[in-house]
Amino acid sequence: MLTAVLASAQVRIAPASEEGDMRIFNKEGEDVIVYFPSEFLKYEPKINVVFPKGYDKAEERFCSVYVANKEEMPRETLYKEFGSAAAERCVYVNIRFNSIPSSSELEGFLTRELLPYIEVNYRVENQEEYKILLAGEGYSASVLNALPGLSNYFANFALSFYVNTAMPDNLDGLNENISLWALGSKGNMIRLQGALEKNGLKFFDNFAYLTVDNSENKAPSLKEIFNMGYFLEKSKILPLKAKGVFGVKSASATSEERFGFMLEVKGKKGFKAQYIPSSLKIAPPFLSWDFEKGLMNVIYGAQPGKVKVTGMAGNAVSFDASFKISK
Repeated sequence: MLTAVLASAQVRIAPASEEGDMRIFNKEGEDVIVYFPSEFLKYEPKINVVFPKGYDKAEERFCSVYVANKEEMPRETLYKEFGSAAAERCVYVNIRFNSIPSSSELEGFLTRELLPYIEVNYRVENQEEYKILLAGEGYSASVLNALPGLSNYFANFALSFYVNTAMPDNLDGLNENISLWALGSKGNMIRLQGALEKNGLKFFDNFAYLTVDNSENKAPSLKEIFNMGYFLEKSKILPLKAKGVFGVKSASATSEERFGFMLEVKGKKGFKAQYIPSSLKIAPPFLSWDFEKGLMNVIYGAQPGKVKVTGMAGNAVSFDASFKISK
């Protein structure tokens, strides 16, 4: 549920009269804030606050989505990216940064300047579970490095990484209640998954991802990064069982630890995720693997049908196999 019913009076700051001071320009369904003051950024970014349909007449408070971006994204652009069904369920706060901030600059600006202002002046929920931080290539690295601090203010993160983004080995202090959706190369996702699991986060319960080929720096669309299905539908996706047998023998593959593969998971309403287990023998909580019998159980979020498994046995033999899953 994205909205919570809670009536509240609005406090609005009047537009300033002097150039260089903060100003608010009201357009249909949108406030454009220019010269937003920030001691952390050392400049005044431009903010677009886009309201869902019926915002003025509604009494409830809404989920808020903060978009870290270098381009201005007015209402028409956001609705084109997300589609009206998703766009109309949230208040979008797009920040047009002049340059990519450091993790400390980003954390200070968001948590001490922008969030307090938005939550006082607009009808949005102030609990962490009703906030989403969306960041594409370039900005995701700053968000990731600030994640332990930001996770005390946001419960939901949607991030996309360039193939050469430096990923952390650990994220000490991370709130264990967050949900994180990510896009990136297979190497990105392996390192991100390892850092998250070190902090006790569980696949699907806390994080999910898709691997993408962005070696040519082809940035995915914001709609791809902002996976509404993961944030809104995952509670409706029930665990299913999968059974199947496949095997590959190679002189270089002396144990199951040498097999590297990725599982694709499909859920309701087109939801799709992937999982890269560190070991075929035991990779909880996503699956348990009986190497002798070739048996997998407890795959979260999968639909009944066939699941395709691809990968390498050691460095020599590739394998490509499918197995059926059922309730």
